[in-house]
Amino acid sequence: MFEIGKEYNRKRDIHGIYGGQRQGGISTPKNSPNIFIFTSQSGEQHGYKDEYRDDGIFWYTGEGQVGSMKMAAGNKAILEHAQNGKTIHVFEYTRRAHVSYVGSALCLGFHAETRPDRDGNDREVFVFHLDIDSVGAGDKIAEPPPDYGPKDLRALKKKGLDQLRVAVFARAPKDASVSYKREVAYYRSQALKLYVIARSKGICEGCGEKAPFNTKSGPFLECHHVNRLADGGPDHPQNVVALCPNCHRRAHYAIDAVTFNNKLKQVAIEVEKSNA
Repeated sequence: MFEIGKEYNRKRDIHGIYGGQRQGGISTPKNSPNIFIFTSQSGEQHGYKDEYRDDGIFWYTGEGQVGSMKMAAGNKAILEHAQNGKTIHVFEYTRRAHVSYVGSALCLGFHAETRPDRDGNDREVFVFHLDIDSVGAGDKIAEPPPDYGPKDLRALKKKGLDQLRVAVFARAPKDASVSYKREVAYYRSQALKLYVIARSKGICEGCGEKAPFNTKSGPFLECHHVNRLADGGPDHPQNVVALCPNCHRRAHYAIDAVTFNNKLKQVAIEVEKSNA
């Protein structure tokens, strides 16, 4: 239906084919079993801060710009998508009128918190917890360990590069409990971090220099997502590089940050071609 990482014109390529509201962050086509949600940096000024968390879950802010949010319309559609047979598709704005496809998602729940609305007044917002599937057509999906638990997280550190890459694509069965799906998302995110560092062999994938120092667990490098989604980026090896602290700060704050990140995207793509 959509290709992960591909850019689409929102009006022509999405709504022109499947229908749905052409404005706003949540679109619910009447005659399509899909829900389209859109995220961008510009929404932060209205309290819409969407981001990947350390546990591998993406927090997505619901709809409603003024006053407390209601569990209706698009918000209700997200929460009840599974029982209604709807698939959530996540897109991120790349430029005016254009979005990049991130992947499909499962809603694992939500929480409410206080944030400012469009007028600067405090209100209650809904933050949905999404498990985004950014696995591409050529990726091999793996089942998590049958006896998944804390010991498996410890065992990750003993896995080789190929085994870690397999663990990155672990997916819980569709009929698994919400708590189990959360655990697998965390397992997957930890595997990705270990995989990227192991893939680098102690060499910064930005400047090509050795890690500045070693720790008890190995060379000190930091994981950087080259695609935004509030700097968490889709959890896929092709979207993450291992950087020394200097290059990591450059990727975020330097005058040439955009150019540098574009270079890093190509680095990640090329290195993954040899590891896939």
